Amino acid sequence: MLSRTTSQTDAAIGDIASDNVSGAAEVLRHAEAIFLLLNTELTNPASLGASLSIEEAQQAVRETCIALAKAQPDMSSLLRLASEALSAARAATAGREALKSAADAARRFVESATHSAHAAAVHAVSLIRDGSKVLTHSRSSTVLEALIEARLAGKHFEVIATESRPMFEGRKLAGELSTRGIHVTVIADAAASLFIERADVIMVGADRVTPENVVNKIGTRMIALAARERGLPIYALCDTSKFIVADYLADVIRDQGNASKLGPFAPEGVAAVNRYFEPTPLAYFTGVITELGVLSDAEASLFAGKACIDRILLEALAEPAR
Repeated sequence: MLSRTTSQTDAAIGDIASDNVSGAAEVLRHAEAIFLLLNTELTNPASLGASLSIEEAQQAVRETCIALAKAQPDMSSLLRLASEALSAARAATAGREALKSAADAARRFVESATHSAHAAAVHAVSLIRDGSKVLTHSRSSTVLEALIEARLAGKHFEVIATESRPMFEGRKLAGELSTRGIHVTVIADAAASLFIERADVIMVGADRVTPENVVNKIGTRMIALAARERGLPIYALCDTSKFIVADYLADVIRDQGNASKLGPFAPEGVAAVNRYFEPTPLAYFTGVITELGVLSDAEASLFAGKACIDRILLEALAEPAR
């Protein structure tokens, strides 16, 4: 893939591409490390770093950013990190400077996203009352932090967590909450609409927020529709690094998961489709909780409309898959 790197960079990007369990926070940290690795690979004496031209460095950064964008195209914060790194390298005037600028841009993006996600979690705490029953789906690190922060604030509440098939992220979330002294009930995904009757508020994460939709783990729309029917408040929690102007893969079928993860049940000739993400209209949510506070669907749409990515990444994502 990269003409001037070793297999370490390729392998690290491959790990991100195959990771269907980690949240955006973890993936962003891995992406940040890749730019540090790229810098090390291309500036050590063995790689002739002293003779690295600006064109070669920018080419390496460009290929890395495109590979990252294609590794997890559903994750808007990763697209935006790659976009920031690409823009920073383009503004450099020397090879080493381009690599360092890209790494620095990635680091700043991750630091900002981490700080903003914490602020969003803190804002969510005020919506969790003593005696509340909070229903959640999948495993959002921001939702997890909000629940932990609420417990640290002395609030006593219960959590209803879907097991979140096929990767069972909800079971992992339940274990993490239980160690913090939070009472958790794990339910089958299909039971969510029934258990909504017992909940006071629903909090889910978001992998992407566009001007029209919140994109999150498959099953989110079903829960949002059930909440809407009952008049139960439902919030998406995320920082604005996950906002993006468009769903660049809206016209592409994203059957991301290995169908075998659904179980070895399909008879010969029967197709099995394993989808990890789905869009849910912003209008279905009571609000989107970010570092800016609780945004209405109209406010979230406006902010998402301003979050663009680099033209080179756009063109790369538009290329047909090989």
